[in-house]
Amino acid sequence: MRRLLAAALAASSFTAYAGDAATDAAITARIAQIRAMPAAANAAAAGAQRRELDAAWRFFGDYREDAIPLLRRELAAELRSPRPSQHLLLDAACFLAAYGAESDKALIVQAALAINPDAALDGPQLFRLMHAAAASQDARLLPLVDRAFLRKAVSIPLPQQGSTIDETGVRALLYGRFGAAAERHLAALLRDPSLVKPVLDLLQLVGSPASVPAVEPLLQSPDMEVFTRAVNFLLRAGGPQGRQVLLALKPQGLSKEALAFFAPMRQQLAQQPAQQAGKGSLADAEVRRLLDTLEANGGRYEGIDPAAIVQSRLPRQELLERLARIRERSFARVSNEALADIDTTSALLNAISYKSQ
Repeated sequence: MRRLLAAALAASSFTAYAGDAATDAAITARIAQIRAMPAAANAAAAGAQRRELDAAWRFFGDYREDAIPLLRRELAAELRSPRPSQHLLLDAACFLAAYGAESDKALIVQAALAINPDAALDGPQLFRLMHAAAASQDARLLPLVDRAFLRKAVSIPLPQQGSTIDETGVRALLYGRFGAAAERHLAALLRDPSLVKPVLDLLQLVGSPASVPAVEPLLQSPDMEVFTRAVNFLLRAGGPQGRQVLLALKPQGLSKEALAFFAPMRQQLAQQPAQQAGKGSLADAEVRRLLDTLEANGGRYEGIDPAAIVQSRLPRQELLERLARIRERSFARVSNEALADIDTTSALLNAISYKSQ
């Protein structure tokens, strides 16, 4: 009887092991299939590859606990290769970003740094990887983001929300995760004529008065689109520094078109008070509670009146620091709702910068 029981236990153990081995073999085969994928020759081939990769994702998801350690191992091995598979880097790192452990974050950043931004890769999937890696605020990623998303127009479909994030929103969600380092990086790129317009659009969402010196020379541009973008940045994100630059702008040097755009605006600027004193009715503790809620909720304004913050009696520097952190957290949310909240926070930062103290 004991021999029969022992044999039964041995058989069941072997069956469980064989099942695990078979699963591992199937996962490994899928990984090898991804590794062997060539660069797509055209859009049709890229679409077919994406469908194949999506099928692999679904398979890995069905066997997630088995797939994660194997993907982790194979991604680490691929990173040691002199010519790593771009498809494997991208999809293995994205899977680990979605389902892996905290300890996988360094591996995800390494994979992002090894990506060739000029390769024919799926734009939304590349966005997911770079957005996850950008949470590290590793500045080495910024030139890769430039090549893959600033020099190219990539939009992100959101089927579950029935909407799409346009290229400016995509760029904001990426650069915004790097905080002040991204603004310094972008301000330097204003010297590149091919990037001036998208960078100015972007700085309205991620910028601050720190970029005013870099934007000011662009008011002399003969390109009306550059001129209007520079004016809009100085108004919307430049604070008192931006206002002073606009008030000092000489109408004599402007084209007729630029003058027609700017003259009514300058008259309003001249009448606008330079400072706005806090006069809110909410107690300081209540305003701080609102800010705590915003920070904890990733910058969602649902149920929160922004006017209560801008009219607060809290010190200007405290408000600016808190709102800058809130805006930075908002960039972690991938949605158009998040971008609307970011725009609100940017408007608050600009308005509060006028406070006297």
